[in-house]
Amino acid sequence: MKVRSGVLLLSFVLLSTASAAPRDAVKFAGVLEQMRGHYDAMLSNHQKGDMAMALKHSRHPANELYDAVKADLSPALQSAFKRDYARIEAVLAGHKSTSELSQALNTFSRDVDKALATVPAATRQDPKYGARVIALILGNTKTEYGSGVSAGKVANLAEYQDAQFYLAGAGRWLAQYMGRFPADQGGQAATAVAQARTLHLSKADPKIFNVQIDRARTELAEISGDTLAPTTGPAADFATIRELLTQAKDHYAGGMQDAANEALISAYLDHFEQLESPLAAKNKALEQQLETTLRDTLRGLVKQKVSAPQFSAAVDQALADLRTAQDLLK
Repeated sequence: MKVRSGVLLLSFVLLSTASAAPRDAVKFAGVLEQMRGHYDAMLSNHQKGDMAMALKHSRHPANELYDAVKADLSPALQSAFKRDYARIEAVLAGHKSTSELSQALNTFSRDVDKALATVPAATRQDPKYGARVIALILGNTKTEYGSGVSAGKVANLAEYQDAQFYLAGAGRWLAQYMGRFPADQGGQAATAVAQARTLHLSKADPKIFNVQIDRARTELAEISGDTLAPTTGPAADFATIRELLTQAKDHYAGGMQDAANEALISAYLDHFEQLESPLAAKNKALEQQLETTLRDTLRGLVKQKVSAPQFSAAVDQALADLRTAQDLLK
Protein backbone atom coordinates (compact mmCIF):
# COMPACT_ATOMS: atom_id res chain seq x y z
CA MET A 1 0.00 0.00 0.00
CA LYS A 2 1.19 3.51 -0.73
CA VAL A 3 0.05 6.69 0.94
CA ARG A 4 -1.28 9.42 -1.28
CA SER A 5 1.38 11.91 -0.25
CA GLY A 6 1.66 14.20 -3.23
CA VAL A 7 1.89 17.95 -3.34
CA LEU A 8 -1.13 19.45 -5.02
CA LEU A 9 -0.33 23.10 -4.64
CA LEU A 10 -0.77 24.11 -8.26
CA SER A 11 -3.61 21.82 -9.27
CA PHE A 12 -5.53 21.51 -6.01
CA VAL A 13 -8.42 23.95 -6.32
CA LEU A 14 -10.12 24.57 -3.03
CA LEU A 15 -11.79 27.44 -1.24
CA SER A 16 -9.71 28.30 1.79
CA THR A 17 -11.35 27.50 5.11
CA ALA A 18 -8.86 29.48 7.18
CA SER A 19 -9.66 32.88 8.51
CA ALA A 20 -6.18 34.10 7.58
CA ALA A 21 -3.19 32.94 5.60
CA PRO A 22 -0.33 31.22 7.46
CA ARG A 23 2.03 33.76 8.97
CA ASP A 24 5.10 32.09 7.47
CA ALA A 25 3.94 30.09 4.45
CA VAL A 26 7.32 28.43 3.87
CA LYS A 27 7.80 27.24 7.44
CA PHE A 28 4.13 26.17 7.55
CA ALA A 29 4.62 23.98 4.48
CA GLY A 30 7.91 22.65 5.80
CA VAL A 31 6.38 21.45 9.07
CA LEU A 32 3.45 19.83 7.26
CA GLU A 33 5.89 17.97 5.03
CA GLN A 34 7.81 16.82 8.11
CA MET A 35 4.53 15.31 9.32
CA ARG A 36 4.06 13.53 6.01
CA GLY A 37 7.63 12.25 6.14
CA HIS A 38 7.20 10.77 9.62
CA TYR A 39 3.93 9.12 8.66
CA ASP A 40 5.38 7.73 5.42
CA ALA A 41 8.22 6.26 7.50
CA MET A 42 5.67 4.87 9.94
CA LEU A 43 3.76 3.15 7.14
CA SER A 44 6.96 1.69 5.68
CA ASN A 45 7.89 0.20 9.04
CA HIS A 46 4.36 -1.09 9.57
CA GLN A 47 4.56 -2.90 6.23
CA LYS A 48 7.82 -4.52 7.35
CA GLY A 49 6.34 -5.57 10.68
CA ASP A 50 8.61 -3.29 12.71
CA MET A 51 5.96 -1.93 15.06
CA ALA A 52 8.43 -0.37 17.49
CA MET A 53 9.89 1.84 14.77
CA ALA A 54 6.44 2.54 13.32
CA LEU A 55 5.28 3.78 16.72
CA LYS A 56 8.40 5.91 17.11
CA HIS A 57 7.71 7.76 13.88
CA SER A 58 3.98 8.03 14.60
CA ARG A 59 4.46 10.16 17.69
CA HIS A 60 6.18 13.12 16.04
CA PRO A 61 3.28 14.70 14.07
CA ALA A 62 0.81 14.95 16.95
CA ASN A 63 3.18 15.29 19.90
CA GLU A 64 5.91 17.45 18.45
CA LEU A 65 4.95 19.16 15.19
CA TYR A 66 1.27 20.00 15.50
CA ASP A 67 1.87 22.88 17.90
CA ALA A 68 4.10 24.52 15.29
CA VAL A 69 1.19 24.89 12.83
CA LYS A 70 -1.87 24.90 15.09
CA ALA A 71 -2.19 28.68 15.20
CA ASP A 72 -2.26 28.82 11.39
CA LEU A 73 -5.00 26.20 11.01
CA SER A 74 -8.68 27.10 10.96
CA PRO A 75 -10.82 25.55 13.71
CA ALA A 76 -12.20 23.09 11.14
CA LEU A 77 -8.70 22.00 10.12
CA GLN A 78 -7.57 21.77 13.74
CA SER A 79 -10.44 19.37 14.38
CA ALA A 80 -9.66 17.40 11.22
CA PHE A 81 -5.99 17.00 12.17
CA LYS A 82 -6.92 15.82 15.67
CA ARG A 83 -9.36 13.28 14.23
CA ASP A 84 -6.66 12.06 11.88
CA TYR A 85 -4.13 11.67 14.70
CA ALA A 86 -6.66 9.79 16.83
CA ARG A 87 -7.62 7.48 13.97
CA ILE A 88 -4.00 6.66 13.17
CA GLU A 89 -3.28 6.01 16.84
CA ALA A 90 -6.32 3.73 17.08
CA VAL A 91 -5.24 1.72 14.02
CA LEU A 92 -1.78 1.20 15.53
CA ALA A 93 -3.07 0.43 19.02
CA GLY A 94 -5.57 -2.04 17.61
CA HIS A 95 -2.92 -3.81 15.52
CA LYS A 96 -5.02 -3.24 12.41
CA SER A 97 -3.89 -4.00 8.88
CA THR A 98 -1.51 -1.94 6.78
CA SER A 99 -4.43 -1.33 4.43
CA GLU A 100 -6.42 0.35 7.20
CA LEU A 101 -3.40 2.40 8.22
CA SER A 102 -2.90 3.50 4.62
CA GLN A 103 -6.53 4.60 4.42
CA ALA A 104 -6.12 6.67 7.58
CA LEU A 105 -2.99 8.28 6.17
CA ASN A 106 -4.72 9.07 2.89
CA THR A 107 -7.33 11.01 4.85
CA PHE A 108 -4.58 12.82 6.74
CA SER A 109 -2.78 13.65 3.49
CA ARG A 110 -5.96 15.16 2.05
CA ASP A 111 -6.27 17.34 5.14
CA VAL A 112 -2.64 18.44 4.71
CA ASP A 113 -3.50 19.40 1.13
CA LYS A 114 -6.41 21.47 2.44
CA ALA A 115 -4.07 23.19 4.91
CA LEU A 116 -1.54 23.93 2.18
CA ALA A 117 -4.34 25.36 0.06
CA THR A 118 -4.86 28.09 2.67
CA VAL A 119 -1.60 29.63 1.49
CA PRO A 120 -2.69 32.40 -0.92
CA ALA A 121 -2.85 31.27 -4.54
CA ALA A 122 -0.45 33.99 -5.66
CA THR A 123 2.13 32.65 -3.22
CA ARG A 124 1.58 29.01 -4.20
CA GLN A 125 2.04 29.85 -7.87
CA ASP A 126 5.28 31.75 -7.24
CA PRO A 127 8.36 29.65 -8.08
CA LYS A 128 10.23 31.45 -5.31
CA TYR A 129 7.84 29.94 -2.77
CA GLY A 130 8.34 26.45 -4.17
CA ALA A 131 12.12 26.88 -4.17
CA ARG A 132 12.13 28.05 -0.56
CA VAL A 133 9.99 25.16 0.64
CA ILE A 134 12.15 22.59 -1.17
CA ALA A 135 15.32 24.18 0.24
CA LEU A 136 13.83 24.00 3.75
CA ILE A 137 12.94 20.33 3.34
CA LEU A 138 16.45 19.60 2.06
CA GLY A 139 17.94 21.41 5.04
CA ASN A 140 15.95 19.13 7.35
CA THR A 141 17.08 16.14 5.29
CA LYS A 142 20.71 17.15 5.74
CA THR A 143 20.30 17.37 9.52
CA GLU A 144 18.64 13.96 9.81
CA TYR A 145 21.14 12.22 7.54
CA GLY A 146 24.05 13.65 9.49
CA SER A 147 22.64 12.08 12.65
CA GLY A 148 21.59 8.86 10.98
CA VAL A 149 24.77 7.68 9.24
CA SER A 150 28.33 7.20 10.44
CA ALA A 151 31.26 5.28 8.94
CA GLY A 152 29.15 3.79 6.18
CA LYS A 153 26.57 2.36 8.58
CA VAL A 154 23.21 3.40 9.96
CA ALA A 155 23.89 4.95 13.35
CA ASN A 156 20.30 5.97 14.08
CA LEU A 157 17.63 4.16 12.09
CA ALA A 158 14.83 6.64 12.82
CA GLU A 159 16.84 9.60 11.59
CA TYR A 160 18.17 7.70 8.59
CA GLN A 161 14.55 6.96 7.65
CA ASP A 162 13.55 10.57 8.28
CA ALA A 163 16.18 11.63 5.75
CA GLN A 164 14.85 9.08 3.26
CA PHE A 165 11.27 10.28 3.39
CA TYR A 166 12.10 13.99 3.66
CA LEU A 167 14.19 13.57 0.52
CA ALA A 168 11.24 11.88 -1.17
CA GLY A 169 9.04 14.82 -0.16
CA ALA A 170 11.52 17.30 -1.60
CA GLY A 171 11.44 15.32 -4.83
CA ARG A 172 7.65 15.56 -5.02
CA TRP A 173 7.73 19.30 -4.53
CA LEU A 174 10.49 19.62 -7.10
CA ALA A 175 8.48 17.65 -9.66
CA GLN A 176 5.45 19.86 -8.99
CA TYR A 177 7.38 23.10 -9.56
CA MET A 178 9.75 22.06 -12.35
CA GLY A 179 7.54 23.63 -14.99
CA ARG A 180 7.82 26.98 -13.22
CA PHE A 181 11.56 26.85 -12.54
CA PRO A 182 14.22 28.00 -15.02
CA ALA A 183 15.33 24.90 -16.91
CA ASP A 184 18.98 25.19 -15.92
CA GLN A 185 18.56 25.68 -12.18
CA GLY A 186 15.62 23.32 -11.93
CA GLY A 187 17.41 20.60 -13.87
CA GLN A 188 20.57 20.87 -11.81
CA ALA A 189 18.61 20.80 -8.56
CA ALA A 190 16.78 17.68 -9.73
CA THR A 191 20.05 15.99 -10.67
CA ALA A 192 21.55 16.78 -7.27
CA VAL A 193 18.49 15.43 -5.44
CA ALA A 194 18.64 12.23 -7.51
CA GLN A 195 22.32 11.80 -6.64
CA ALA A 196 21.54 12.42 -2.98
CA ARG A 197 19.02 9.55 -3.11
CA THR A 198 21.71 7.24 -4.47
CA LEU A 199 24.14 8.34 -1.77
CA HIS A 200 21.47 7.78 0.88
CA LEU A 201 20.96 4.20 -0.26
CA SER A 202 24.71 3.55 -0.14
CA LYS A 203 25.01 5.16 3.32
CA ALA A 204 27.68 7.51 2.03
CA ASP A 205 29.66 9.75 4.33
CA PRO A 206 27.45 12.68 5.40
CA LYS A 207 30.00 15.15 4.02
CA ILE A 208 29.62 13.62 0.56
CA PHE A 209 25.84 13.50 0.89
CA ASN A 210 25.78 17.14 1.97
CA VAL A 211 27.65 18.21 -1.16
CA GLN A 212 24.66 17.16 -3.28
CA ILE A 213 22.11 18.58 -0.87
CA ASP A 214 23.90 21.93 -0.82
CA ARG A 215 24.30 21.83 -4.59
CA ALA A 216 20.52 21.54 -4.91
CA ARG A 217 19.95 24.25 -2.31
CA THR A 218 22.34 26.57 -4.14
CA GLU A 219 20.36 26.18 -7.38
CA LEU A 220 17.12 26.77 -5.47
CA ALA A 221 18.59 29.89 -3.86
CA GLU A 222 19.26 31.25 -7.33
CA ILE A 223 15.57 30.75 -8.13
CA SER A 224 14.30 32.31 -4.91
CA GLY A 225 16.85 35.12 -4.89
CA ASP A 226 17.82 34.21 -1.34
CA THR A 227 21.36 33.89 -0.05
CA LEU A 228 22.15 30.31 0.86
CA ALA A 229 22.90 30.51 4.55
CA PRO A 230 26.16 28.83 5.49
CA THR A 231 26.24 26.29 8.29
CA THR A 232 26.11 28.40 11.41
CA GLY A 233 27.80 25.95 13.74
CA PRO A 234 27.02 24.98 17.34
CA ALA A 235 27.87 28.34 18.89
CA ALA A 236 25.24 30.18 16.86
CA ASP A 237 22.59 27.53 17.57
CA PHE A 238 23.31 27.60 21.31
CA ALA A 239 23.11 31.41 21.30
CA THR A 240 19.77 31.37 19.51
CA ILE A 241 18.34 28.71 21.82
CA ARG A 242 19.33 30.80 24.84
CA GLU A 243 17.71 33.85 23.30
CA LEU A 244 14.49 31.94 22.53
CA LEU A 245 14.30 30.44 26.02
CA THR A 246 14.76 33.89 27.54
CA GLN A 247 11.98 35.16 25.29
CA ALA A 248 9.79 32.27 26.42
CA LYS A 249 10.34 33.26 30.05
CA ASP A 250 9.44 36.87 29.35
CA HIS A 251 6.38 35.94 27.31
CA TYR A 252 5.14 33.55 29.98
CA ALA A 253 5.66 36.06 32.77
CA GLY A 254 3.66 38.55 30.71
CA GLY A 255 0.76 36.14 30.29
CA MET A 256 1.50 35.42 26.61
CA GLN A 257 1.45 31.63 26.75
CA ASP A 258 1.07 31.10 23.00
CA ALA A 259 4.11 33.26 22.29
CA ALA A 260 6.10 31.38 24.93
CA ASN A 261 5.14 28.08 23.36
CA GLU A 262 6.14 29.25 19.87
CA ALA A 263 9.57 30.31 21.17
CA LEU A 264 10.02 26.87 22.72
CA ILE A 265 9.00 25.13 19.50
CA SER A 266 11.52 27.14 17.50
CA ALA A 267 14.29 26.49 20.03
CA TYR A 268 13.83 22.75 19.63
CA LEU A 269 12.85 22.28 15.99
CA ASP A 270 14.96 24.99 14.37
CA HIS A 271 18.08 24.82 16.51
CA PHE A 272 18.48 22.02 19.04
CA GLU A 273 17.90 19.33 16.41
CA GLN A 274 21.06 20.59 14.68
CA LEU A 275 23.01 19.87 17.87
CA GLU A 276 21.64 16.45 18.77
CA SER A 277 24.13 14.31 16.85
CA PRO A 278 27.39 16.05 17.91
CA LEU A 279 26.19 16.36 21.50
CA ALA A 280 25.14 12.70 21.67
CA ALA A 281 28.64 11.74 20.56
CA LYS A 282 30.04 13.59 23.58
CA ASN A 283 27.38 12.90 26.22
CA LYS A 284 24.34 10.86 25.19
CA ALA A 285 22.61 11.20 28.56
CA LEU A 286 22.83 15.00 28.48
CA GLU A 287 21.62 15.10 24.86
CA GLN A 288 18.58 12.99 25.75
CA GLN A 289 17.87 15.07 28.83
CA LEU A 290 17.96 18.33 26.88
CA GLU A 291 15.88 16.85 24.07
CA THR A 292 13.17 15.84 26.54
CA THR A 293 13.31 19.21 28.28
CA LEU A 294 13.08 21.31 25.13
CA ARG A 295 10.67 19.07 23.24
CA ASP A 296 8.32 18.02 26.04
CA THR A 297 8.90 19.29 29.56
CA LEU A 298 8.90 23.06 29.07
CA ARG A 299 6.00 22.98 26.63
CA GLY A 300 4.16 20.71 29.04
CA LEU A 301 4.55 23.32 31.79
CA VAL A 302 3.04 25.94 29.49
CA LYS A 303 0.04 23.70 28.82
CA GLN A 304 -0.34 23.03 32.54
CA LYS A 305 -0.34 26.79 33.19
CA VAL A 306 2.10 26.52 36.06
CA SER A 307 3.13 29.63 37.95
CA ALA A 308 5.57 32.03 36.29
CA PRO A 309 8.27 31.37 38.94
CA GLN A 310 7.98 27.61 38.40
CA PHE A 311 8.27 28.00 34.64
CA SER A 312 11.18 30.41 35.01
CA ALA A 313 13.04 27.99 37.28
CA ALA A 314 12.62 25.17 34.75
CA VAL A 315 13.94 27.38 31.96
CA ASP A 316 16.90 28.44 34.08
CA GLN A 317 17.80 24.78 34.66
CA ALA A 318 17.61 24.16 30.91
CA LEU A 319 19.89 27.14 30.31
CA ALA A 320 22.40 25.74 32.80
CA ASP A 321 22.33 22.36 31.03
CA LEU A 322 22.82 24.10 27.70
CA ARG A 323 25.95 25.81 29.04
CA THR A 324 27.31 22.42 30.02
CA ALA A 325 26.46 21.05 26.58
CA GLN A 326 28.11 23.98 24.79
CA ASP A 327 31.31 23.49 26.77
CA LEU A 328 31.43 19.91 25.50
CA LEU A 329 31.23 21.05 21.87
CA LYS A 330 33.83 23.80 22.00
